[in-house]
Amino acid sequence: MKKFKMMALTGILLSSAILGANTSVAQAASNNAINVNKSGFNNAIQVINDLLNSSLTANKVNSQTQFSDMANESDMNVEPIFGEQSSSSFNETLQSELNVVDSSSQLVPMKVVTPDDHGFTDKVSYTLNGVTKIVNVHYNYAMPTLTFGAGANAQYLNVKAGNTDAIDAAAISTNGLKVNTTNKTDANGTSNATSIDVDKNNYSSANATSTVQFTPRDSYARGIFANRTVNVYQEPNWDNVNKQMTFQSGDNVTNQQQVYIQDNHRYLITMSNYDKENNTVDYSATAIDSKGNTINDSLNSKAITYTTTGRTIEPNTSDATPSYTIIFKDGDNTIGTSINKADGISDDGIITISPETVEAAATKVGVTLKSTPTAKTIDASTTTNNLSQTYSASTTADTTVNYFSTVTGKSLNAPEELKGANGDPKILSIPTGYKLANVSDLVQTLNADQPTKDVYVTPIKTTVGNLSYTVTFRDKDTGKVVGSEVKSEGNLGDYIGLTAPDGYAFSTILDHGFVLLKNNQSVTKYVTAADTPYSISYVDQDTGKEVGTQSGKGADGSDVTLKSPDNYAFVSADDMTYTIDKSDTATKTVYVKKSNQTVDNIVAGYPQNGYIKIYDANGKLNNDVVLTEGSSWIVDKTQTIKGSEYYRVATNEYVKASDVYKYTPLQSIVTTRGTNVTPVYNSRGQLLANVALDTNTPWYTDRSAEIRGSLMYRVSTDGWVKASDVDLTK
Repeated sequence: MKKFKMMALTGILLSSAILGANTSVAQAASNNAINVNKSGFNNAIQVINDLLNSSLTANKVNSQTQFSDMANESDMNVEPIFGEQSSSSFNETLQSELNVVDSSSQLVPMKVVTPDDHGFTDKVSYTLNGVTKIVNVHYNYAMPTLTFGAGANAQYLNVKAGNTDAIDAAAISTNGLKVNTTNKTDANGTSNATSIDVDKNNYSSANATSTVQFTPRDSYARGIFANRTVNVYQEPNWDNVNKQMTFQSGDNVTNQQQVYIQDNHRYLITMSNYDKENNTVDYSATAIDSKGNTINDSLNSKAITYTTTGRTIEPNTSDATPSYTIIFKDGDNTIGTSINKADGISDDGIITISPETVEAAATKVGVTLKSTPTAKTIDASTTTNNLSQTYSASTTADTTVNYFSTVTGKSLNAPEELKGANGDPKILSIPTGYKLANVSDLVQTLNADQPTKDVYVTPIKTTVGNLSYTVTFRDKDTGKVVGSEVKSEGNLGDYIGLTAPDGYAFSTILDHGFVLLKNNQSVTKYVTAADTPYSISYVDQDTGKEVGTQSGKGADGSDVTLKSPDNYAFVSADDMTYTIDKSDTATKTVYVKKSNQTVDNIVAGYPQNGYIKIYDANGKLNNDVVLTEGSSWIVDKTQTIKGSEYYRVATNEYVKASDVYKYTPLQSIVTTRGTNVTPVYNSRGQLLANVALDTNTPWYTDRSAEIRGSLMYRVSTDGWVKASDVDLTK
C-alpha cells in the first residue's frame, strides 16, 4: 500500500510558521496528542482547549440525546471500550459515551440489561420519571485489513507455466500475509485473535489470469477482502509468432526484436541464427511488463523465458516493397512494435513514415505517444536489414475501478472508468453517499499491468446537527470582553469560521475559527484592537516624486498587503507587505517604478527547479547572473523575444515566462469541504499522488494564482488547492 501524506491536524488550523514546511510536519493522527508551539499565544492558548485537552475527535463524539426524544428500543453506536476492567468502570465509560440526558442536560442513570460474549454491554435501560426505555448498543469495531508480503507471498504473482502443484500452493498460501487490526483485548481480558479465510472459486492455474480472495478476520469483525492475482505465462504459440513477423527475401533478421501479446501477457521476441538457405530462425520469448521491464518468476526469481529453434519462416518474394518496424519505447525499454509495409519508396531508396501511420500503429499496439509524431524517413537504399524508427510512448493503462462497501462487502455495481497512460495520476469520483475507507485511494496512479482496481468505501453516517455554540471575544491586552457574543448552531466536526468584531483583528491565525465538538460548546477568541494608524508614501524611484499614498488602521504587528498606484509596480517584492508597528508612526516611503503590468505583477520561480536564468533584451543568456530558486520578483514589463514570452525583473534582465509563475499575495484561510479528502497540486498544476488535505479542515494561505486555467491557493511551499475545492475566509 502506498504511503499517503495527510496534511491535516484534525481541525487544528495551520499557522503561517508551518506553511512551507515538509508536509510530514503537518501530519498527525487524530487520536494522538497534538503538539502546538504555544510561544507568543499568552492567554490565547485557550482558543484550542477543546481539542488539545481531549483525546476525542469529531468522529468519536456522540452528541447529547434527550431522554424525552429517544424512542424505546433505540439503536446507538459507540466506540469499543477495550481492555479488561471492572463492570462499574466499563459502565461509567459507556454511560458517558451514550450521553443520554434529561431536560437539564444531566446524565440519566443507566442500567445494564445484558452483556455480550466479549463482556461489552449490548443492551441498557434508562428510567426517568417512572418511564423506562431500552437502548441497543452497537460497537464500531475496526474492520481488519490485509497486507501482502513479497516474492511468492506478494499480491500479484507472475509464474511460468509448468509446475502446477507449486503454482497452486503459492496461489492459496497465507504465508507472509498480515492481518492489521486496531481492535484490542476485550472486557473479559481475552486477547484479540486473527485469521484469514481463503476463497479459490475464481482461481485456476489453467487460466492465464485468475484470482484468489483472502478475507481477514479478528475476534470482533470480518474484514475487508483482498484479491491475489495470479498471472500464468504459457509458452507462446510459435506459429502465431511467425505470422506476426513479415520479412523480405534476403533480410537478415538476426537479433531483430518484436513485442508479441498472448492472453494479455507481453513477450519480447528476439530472433537469432537466421539460416537463409533453409529460411529458419531461432526465437526466444521473454515476459515483460507494460513498461518493458523483464518479469521474473515469483517462485524462483528467474526471468520467465521460452525458446524454440529451427522455426521455418516464409519471406515475402512477390513484393519488392520493403517492410519496416515502428518501435515504441518507454525510456530505454521496448513496450510495443508494429511491422508496416512501406506505402512507397522514392527513387533514391527513401521510405517516409507519416504521423498518421505512427498514430494508427500506436492505437493498434495499445500505447500512448508522449508527443505528437512528426514525419520521419528511413534510408533503404543500401540495405533492407532491420529497417526501423523509434518513438517515445507509454502503455495505455485504461483502468476499471470497482467500488465495494465495507459494511456489506458487496460491490456497489457502479464501476468507474479511468482513461490514460501508464503512470498518469487520476482522481476518483466517489459514489454519492459514500466516503473512502482508505484516503490513499483518492488518487490512482494508472498501471497497465493492473487493469482493474477494487476500492472500498463506507456509507456516510447521518450528520449530527443542531449543536449549539457560543463565542466570546476578549481583548488580548486587557482581557476584557469586546463586541457581541456569537450564538449559532452547526454540525458535529464542522470548522466554524469567525469574523472579528468591528475595530479589532484576530490575535493569532488560530483565532479565526474552531472545530465544533459538542453541544453547548463555549469558545473564547482573542482579538487585538485595530487602532494603530499607518501611512505609506509611494515615490517614483526615477523622479523622486510622490505618485500616490495609502493609509489606514490595523492591529499592532499585523501585516497589510499594499497596492501600488496605477501604472506603477513595486521595486522590491518585499515592499508588497507592510507590518504595522505602533512604536513607529512615521510615514513609510515605498519606491515604485513605471510599469505596463496592471495586475499580477509579481512572479516566483518554481520550487526545486534550480536557479532562475536571466536573459537580456535580445534573449541572450546572462551567464553571470541568476535568481535564487523559488524567489519572488516584481515584473514591470512583458515582452516577446524570438517568439517566447519574457518578464523584465531589472534593467535589461528578463526571465522566461515558462520558468516562473505569477501570483497574488494574500493572507487568509481556506477550509476544505465534503466527506472526502481534498487533492493537492504543485505550482505547475500537476496532481500530487501522495498528498491530500483532510475533510473540513482550515489552512493558512499566502498566495493565489491561476494555474492551468484554475484559481488555486497555496497551502505549503509547493502545495496548492483548487478554489473550487475549498472555502476562502475573506
